[in-house]
Order: sequence, then C-alpha cells, then structure tokens
Amino acid sequence: MGQLIRTITFGLNIDVDAPERSSARIERFLTRCPELLDEHGLAARCLRLTCQPQQIMYQSQDGPLHAQAFARAMEEMIAGRAWFCLPGPHYRSAAMPVDALEAIPAILEATCNVFTHTLISSPSGVHRGAIRKAGEVIARLARLDENSQANFRFAVMANVLPNSPFFPAAYHDGADGFSIALELAGLMNHCFQQRRLFNDKLLLFQEEAEQYVRKVAEFAEELAANENLEFKGIDFSLAPFPGEDSSAVRAVEHLNNTPIGSYDFLFSLYAVNNLLKQGFAQYSQVGYNGTMLSPLEDTWLARRLGEGAFELKDLLLYACVCGCGLDMIPLQMETSPSQLASLIEPISAQAIKWNKPLTARLLPTAVDADGMTRFDHDFIVNTRLLKLKSADFADPMDDGHSFFSPMEPKRAIDELSYRPHLYKVSGR
Repeated sequence: MGQLIRTITFGLNIDVDAPERSSARIERFLTRCPELLDEHGLAARCLRLTCQPQQIMYQSQDGPLHAQAFARAMEEMIAGRAWFCLPGPHYRSAAMPVDALEAIPAILEATCNVFTHTLISSPSGVHRGAIRKAGEVIARLARLDENSQANFRFAVMANVLPNSPFFPAAYHDGADGFSIALELAGLMNHCFQQRRLFNDKLLLFQEEAEQYVRKVAEFAEELAANENLEFKGIDFSLAPFPGEDSSAVRAVEHLNNTPIGSYDFLFSLYAVNNLLKQGFAQYSQVGYNGTMLSPLEDTWLARRLGEGAFELKDLLLYACVCGCGLDMIPLQMETSPSQLASLIEPISAQAIKWNKPLTARLLPTAVDADGMTRFDHDFIVNTRLLKLKSADFADPMDDGHSFFSPMEPKRAIDELSYRPHLYKVSGR
C-alpha cells in the first residue's frame, strides 16, 4: 500500500430527480482515482462523494420521502465503494421550515453508507429553532439501531463552508471538483516524541510533512487535469483514527508535555493549529485545518476520558482554538433533546464570533456492564461516557425558536457561491 491519505471527496452537481445521469461520471472517478493514487505511491483510507445542498427538496411537503429515495439511489449507485453525504437543510434565514429536519431520520434509517447534516448558523445568523429541532433529531437517532450509531452519520454545522472533505460536514458548491484530507497524526506523533525543544519540534514536523504534501498536491493536479475537475484544496486537519500512533491528542500532548485538561494544553493546541494553517499556506486550503478532538475516534483521548482528565466544558474551551467543535461525543442515552440543543448553541456562538467552522456530533448511547460504549465500526473506539450535570443547564424563559441575527457588520454575503478562505503568510 502507498503512503496513506485520509480521503478524497468528490463534489458534484447532481440532479436530485435523475441521479442516474451522474452514474457514468461517478463510475469513472471510483475506478480511475485508485489507479492514479497507486501510480503516485499513495492510497486513500476511503473515497467520498457529496453534492450541492437540496434546499427546494426540503421545503416541499414530501421532502423526507424524496430525500430518502435520493439517498437510496445514490447508495445503490456507489455500491459500497465510497461514502455519500447528502446535505440536509441549511438554515441561512428564518424561511427554511424547522420540520425540514424530519428528513434526517428518513435518510439514515434507509441507508448504511449515507451521511447527512444540517447548517444552523452562518454569518446571517443563528437559527435557534433549528437547534432545538436538531436536539430532538439526535435523541431519536440514538434509538434508530441497536448500536446507537446513526448519529455517527449526522452533524450539526456552524459556519461551515462548502467543499470540506470531512464527513458529515461535506457539501458541494461551484464546478465539479474534489478536495483532500490528509493523514498527519502518525507523522506528528513521531516528530513530537523526539528530544527537541518546542519550536524545533514544530519545524521538524513542517519539514517532514512537506514532501508528503507535495506528493499529494502533484497527484491532485494530475487528477484535476485528467478528469476535468476543479481541485478545491486540502484540509490539513490533524484527524485521529483508532490506534495510539494515530492519535491527534497524543501528538499535541507530546509537543510540550502538556496533558489534555491542563491549562498549558490550550497553548500547545493553538501552536499545532497555527502550524497546520500557516505552515502550509502556499497550498489551497479548505475545511477546518485544525486539530480534531474526537473521543470516539481517538484511542488516546478515549483513555484520557476514562481517567477523568477532561470534561465537556474543557472541549468547549478548546473549540476556541481547535478545528472541529464537539465531535464524536459519547453521552448518556437519557440526555434530553433540550440538553443536546444546549450543547449545540455554544458551538454556534463560537463559530460566528470567531468566524470559524465548527460542528457538533453528539452520540447518546447505552453502555455495557463495565460502563463502556458498544459501538461497532472501524472508525470508532469505545470508551466511557462524558458525564453531564443537570446544574450545568439553564431553564430559558423563551421557547428558543427564534432566528437570531448578530448585531455586527456582515463579513460576507451569506449566499452560495462563495470561495474558501486562503491563509497567507509573508516571506514564503
């Protein structure tokens, strides 16, 4: 096997009423891409596909049935060779009905390899009604299958731009194209465990990663030219995968011997995220470009959770400098919809305040006799639950169903199409 990358995510404009029109193009991607990867000495952990938001579909009365049929058709077309993300309702104004989120359980119940999401905040504002409804949907999804895994395939998004390669936050905009997510955790763990000073470790990783990134970029340029696609960019996020050597948190801890939960961890986390953005600014970037603190995908972080090293409020604090939000969070099955909504709301606030993409992927679940989760998926590591305290939740006076528009200058016109931000540094 060649040098590993996380994923290649293709974004296509697909006719929701006639998805078969895209079948030949999709077939060529799924056939040619692995061949070209092999020619470049690369391999992908998985291939992924997404399409443009289907806003009109969700506003119709039969939206859930229509979305379910479309999802099934795409899954049959892909036939287990890739994952597909069907964008759910995007709440960019008060006009999108809250009940459009009823399509989410319909999509996930009918499929195995289809992911979906909803966008509940953007520069135009925060749809608090959609947040409340999303809490209800998450609670329902937790009981959709015996392993409570449906929420693995659903994310609530805040300020996420198009063309991210990571699921379930991927959606397409513009010309047909693709984006790439890297596998950097193994290399960063190796570099940060060397006997070097703080700055020297960061520089070592940048130098070691450059050859790998250049190889990926050369592959991307050839794929774009050969298949008449637009290369959207690379997400440099430090994403974990089960296994200690592929732990994102273990790498950050080793940078300066700062365990998660300690005050010093925040600065180490900031330094890593700054490196991922600024250290590779000569490449087109899309997505998060930060560290993903995902307890159910990170063996080392799962162990730290079992030790009681951090709480949910720590993860919310880290989201200020981190790259993801509250991702893959194991919670008690009895967590109420209103409590789930109360966890999503601060993520939406941080995303808008700091103009960064964040998501919430919350997984209420049952546990075994030893208090461990019982998930069964290659991307998931089992661990203990993050405990919630009833005293941490307020009893709001209003019904929370309003659309909140921040009273600050708009940073951008909140309409598709728009382009991902390119980070630049001087002297390179």
